[in-house]
Amino acid sequence: MTTTSRGQRDRLRFDRLDRLATTVVLWFVVGGAAAYPLFVALDWALRRQVTLTGVPVDLGPQDAGVGEVVGGPAEAVVLVGDVGAGHFTLLMLSAVLAVVAAVWGGVLLSRFLHDLGAGAPFASANVRRLRVVALLLMLVPPVSEAVYSLARGLIIDAAGGVGFMLSFTPGWLVAGLLVAAVAQAFAAGNRLQDDVEGLV
Repeated sequence: MTTTSRGQRDRLRFDRLDRLATTVVLWFVVGGAAAYPLFVALDWALRRQVTLTGVPVDLGPQDAGVGEVVGGPAEAVVLVGDVGAGHFTLLMLSAVLAVVAAVWGGVLLSRFLHDLGAGAPFASANVRRLRVVALLLMLVPPVSEAVYSLARGLIIDAAGGVGFMLSFTPGWLVAGLLVAAVAQAFAAGNRLQDDVEGLV
């Protein structure tokens, strides 16, 4: 019979290097989310032009009604010039919502990873953090997508085209439900840990 040494190191343990690598990847993703509104803002400030994605067109540039189609054919990326300040603000509101949620979620997950690396994953604070992340995933993307769809439709309508199309990505809802389930598991672990500590 093979016995395992009690002092043997767990090679799959989440250690400091894992936490550092995960944190770097996490904030790289958050930085990528923040780069898009910065690009849109600079493009509008310099050329009064915005890049719209997911514009419904059928065949080619003549069907977009406005701007220059640089992708497609079912949904195009359209460059629209002479965008007013009001429409630009509405367009940026969608991006700002997404960035705020990404930064907030990034901070919460960074603290969660810190506790995970310190060997205290079932802290009650982590349960709250995961539940907030779950809510952010389920609520912010649909609201942000709805605001973006409204802004895109108004911009294209003002330019003389027809481009309103409401988009919804169900993957965010599924991700939020999964994180909520993990949060519930951590809540059960927290209660079990409290019970064990109460018996000692």
